[in-house]
This record gives sequence, structure tokens and C-alpha cells, in this order.
Amino acid sequence: MQNSYIRNCVLLIMSLFIILVLTSCANKPSSKPGDSVEENHNLIVSHFQPGNHPIQTKILDGLADDLNEQTDGSITMEFYPSNTLGDAGSQYDMAVTREADIALSVHGYSPGRFPLVTIMELPFLAESAEHASEILMTLYEEFPEMQEEHADTYPLFLFSAEPAQIISKDFRIETPEDIKGLRVRSPSPMANNIIETLGATPVSMPMGDVYESLERGVIDAAVVPFESLYNYSFHEVTNYITMGDFSATPFFSVMSKKTYENFSDDDQFVLDNLIGKELAKEAGSIYDVDGKKGFETAIESGAEVIELEGDALIQWKKALEPVVNEWIEERTAEGYPAQEIYDRAMELKEELSDREE
Repeated sequence: MQNSYIRNCVLLIMSLFIILVLTSCANKPSSKPGDSVEENHNLIVSHFQPGNHPIQTKILDGLADDLNEQTDGSITMEFYPSNTLGDAGSQYDMAVTREADIALSVHGYSPGRFPLVTIMELPFLAESAEHASEILMTLYEEFPEMQEEHADTYPLFLFSAEPAQIISKDFRIETPEDIKGLRVRSPSPMANNIIETLGATPVSMPMGDVYESLERGVIDAAVVPFESLYNYSFHEVTNYITMGDFSATPFFSVMSKKTYENFSDDDQFVLDNLIGKELAKEAGSIYDVDGKKGFETAIESGAEVIELEGDALIQWKKALEPVVNEWIEERTAEGYPAQEIYDRAMELKEELSDREE
């Protein structure tokens, strides 16, 4: 009887001990505070460029390799290029809603959403894609208002294509007077404003239609970057290039905030050290490489380059002052420190130009 009582007590004690151990394990956090429940992450990356574009093969693939290596394989990327998951104008929202973990596209495809970023589209600011990308990232870092524009995502890097020039088959354009009355292909609402201010008529059309339109005289000129002379063979229908750095196109690469928050502290640290200004400059340089090819190809084909400088450039700047003033006035009316942002952008332009020399 006594032995049976002892056995029952021992079993009861052992049962209580097991219950306590199981309860402790169940309540114990799976990882340190801030860590994700998931140890591995396969990131869905969506963008509008073709899969063989250098932005994919050099920038995004490079980021994927670095992340994978530095997180010991816990982060991988799965790519969906060419608008596979959504059109170019939907990419940003796909990161907001986490339909994609990372999205890349052009700010201008979401009109009105990024009013401060449009500063990069103003004339005579960007001198190269790398130059413009550094200006854009520096402004983003220094102005909370620009950060707020992207606050519903976690920006990885903001960058720019190379500045656009004016090309023509039949019209030599050297002064603002020379462009008056012409039909000029426009890539954006800001370019529309620039063209109209010069007294010309903007014609919106995709890049793929420009070649035939120039060849047939549907348009008289086009605002395009140098890379298009190479990638779209515009050198074949271009006899004159007016080189004035008239506008630039800003891009974003952003991550879903939820995705970032699900990373461990260590993985966040790794990512944060791979993104930002240097990656933005590297992305911009991709466009500069093809821009150089386009310029050289056009020269070899016999195109004349009219480079605006000195007094010639002053004429154009004076003619386009209303575009800059309007941007400052509109952004100020919206409550932004527009004059301060514009002044800082121009200051950065000079600083970076001096450094490159």
C-alpha cells in the first residue's frame, strides 16, 4: 500500500515536471526581440525592365548575391521582370501591399504621388545619370519631406536615368527660337511644360514609336536620352543633337515595410549596408554606359552635336526660368520647403561637378 502511494507521488511529480517543461518551451520566444519568426526569406522582386537589362543583371542580381552570401543563405530573391506581376504604374503599390517584396519602376508612372522627386525633371540640373542619382539620394537623406513621400515603403535606393537631349532629323536647333512651332516628342508631364514654354507642341508617345515618327515627319524633334540613340537605333534618323541636359527621369527601388520588419536585426543590418547612395550611383552609371554608346554611335553616323554652353546656354536658361519658378511656386503652395530643396539641389550640382573635375 505504502509502495503504491510512493509510486503515485513520483508519477505525479514527474507529470508536473513535464507539464512545466512543455509550458516553458511553448512560451519561450522563438528568437530574440525583433527577429522574424521565419529564418529564411525568398523575396519576390518585381520590375518593368526586361530580364536582360543591366539593372536586373548587374544591380538587382548583384544585390541578391550579396544578401545571400552575407546572410549565410537565409535571404534569396525570385525575379519577375517585364511587368509580369503588374504594370509599371502599379509597381510601387505592389510593394505597399506586399504583392511584391521589392519593386522597381519610374516615379513618373504614378503622377502626382511624388511631387518633390520631380525636381530631377527640371532643366539643367542633371549632368549624368550617376550625377543625378547622387543628387536625388542626398536630397532624400537630407529632407524629411522627401522621405515622407516614400513612407509607406522601405526605400532601398532612388536613382536616375541620364539627362534627355533634343534630337531632330531635319531641324538644327541651337536657340530657343529654333524650336518654336515644332512638334516635339515628350516623355513626361514636366517635359510637356518645358516644350510648351519654349513655344513648341508636345507630342506624347512611347519610345518605340519615335523612330518611325521622326523618319516620316510625324514629329519634328524628340526629347530623349543618349542611350536611345543606341538602344532604339535613333542614330539612323538623327542628324542634329542639341545637348543641354533638359530633364532626367527618376526611378525607385523600394521594399515592403512588412518584409523589412520580418527580418532579424542582423539581416536588417546587412541589408542597410548594401543599399543607399552608392548603390544608387551604380544603378545610374548603367544608363551612362549606354548613353556614351549612343553618343558615339550618333557621331559615327554623321550627326551634328550642338552643345549649349556659355551665352548660348544662358538663352535657354532664361527661356525656361518659368518652368523652374512654377515648380517652386506649386510645391510651396502645397506646403513644402521648395525653394530650400531647389537651392540645395543646385548646390549639390556644383559640388559634384567640381569634385569630378
